[in-house]
Amino acid sequence: MLNNMKNNFILILLFVLFGVVNNAVAQQPEAALKIGDQLPDFIISKLLNAGTDRVSTEENTGSFKDRLLIIDFWATSCSGCVAALPKMEALQKQFGNKIKVLPVTYEERALVTGFWKKNKYTKVLALPTVVEDNKYKAFFPHEAIPHEVWVYKGEVIGITDADYVDAYNIQQVLDGKTPNWPVKNDYYFYDASKQPLFTPDEKQEHMNSIHTYAAIRGYMEKDGASAAGVFGNTGTVRDSVKKTIRTWFINQSIFSSYATNWNAIVSLKDLVKPSSSIDPNQIVWEVKDPKKYMSQSTLTPDFKTGYRGYWMRENAICFESVKRDTGQTNKDISRGIIADLDSLLGLKVRWEKRKEKVFVLVSTGKKTVISPAQAKANEDVVNSVDELVYKLNRLAKNPYVFNETKGEEKLDLTINSWTDLSAIGKALAPYGLLLKEEERLVDKFILSERKKI
Repeated sequence: MLNNMKNNFILILLFVLFGVVNNAVAQQPEAALKIGDQLPDFIISKLLNAGTDRVSTEENTGSFKDRLLIIDFWATSCSGCVAALPKMEALQKQFGNKIKVLPVTYEERALVTGFWKKNKYTKVLALPTVVEDNKYKAFFPHEAIPHEVWVYKGEVIGITDADYVDAYNIQQVLDGKTPNWPVKNDYYFYDASKQPLFTPDEKQEHMNSIHTYAAIRGYMEKDGASAAGVFGNTGTVRDSVKKTIRTWFINQSIFSSYATNWNAIVSLKDLVKPSSSIDPNQIVWEVKDPKKYMSQSTLTPDFKTGYRGYWMRENAICFESVKRDTGQTNKDISRGIIADLDSLLGLKVRWEKRKEKVFVLVSTGKKTVISPAQAKANEDVVNSVDELVYKLNRLAKNPYVFNETKGEEKLDLTINSWTDLSAIGKALAPYGLLLKEEERLVDKFILSERKKI
């Protein structure tokens, strides 16, 4: 559909009226290291083994130079970082002295020690962490965590998101294979408010009349880093002199491009569906390959295409349009973007009413005595009605499940299969709950590929 998107773009163009200016790049500190640089030797002054509350001042980065060093920037306030620490320790145990996983935080030792001993993820870990850091962040500045730095035999070979830290990638590096991971650079982004995404025809640069266009192109990056950065990737500018409205977004999935603009038009809470978000079972894919439009967690991890960063490189798009300013509202602008995307991508994306089989959870008032749940391997324990309904609606194959109880019922329910609604219904009966089947007119988010003429 979007062949060779990195080098080409699909363009609906009447005329273009923009000059070329330099890229806007947020500056990193001069000391920042980049891919290919050597990590200097220095003493780690505060290395906390939280399990024993021991601080060592004997560790030197030079001692890591015969190994793969993975620097994991984290903080106690980052729930995702904390939840990943058991995985980090498991990887350290798996690869032994071939690697060094080194969590690093700027936070004070006393805070980290107290947190580590109480948190459910960390209280059983013995993985050392650097505390009160000011050295590592000077070499590897960042704004968003987790932030992962890969150093092999003293050389910086990767700066990535956390999902790249897994056994597969570690083994690839140890086997001598050169990674081509997207670079996590929080300080670079393409400032589309100052420079258009599309270069104008030189003959049109000095024309004074107003011209309009809409265009898309593929993923944008610089030195391996996403042009969107972490500071923003979408915007709207009204030019009071030229009487135009310019809108753009950078490096978004096709699905999120549509969803964002539909959310600006339609109040999701007013639609007939189980939640105020767009859950997987609310989406209807009338397309050959949904993976082109939305990142799928079921992709098999491999060295080329299994991670979100790789998927974004292959499938994300950038969009820009210039329209006459006729006093459009924000909703009008979003409608225009959707119409342009439909035309450029050969799609028709909309909310649509459809009559479907759904399940409705209601109270019967006939609650009986229930024994505490004893979950077996591969079983989940659910503790509330809200949690149950949320998880049921997160599966694309499930019909809508509406919660029409008061939502206050406490559960202690084991779930073996989230798609076996009959079994779940039977398990709910002792709690005074009934999962009944109905037919309702509901709202679905439809993505259709238009037939080529």
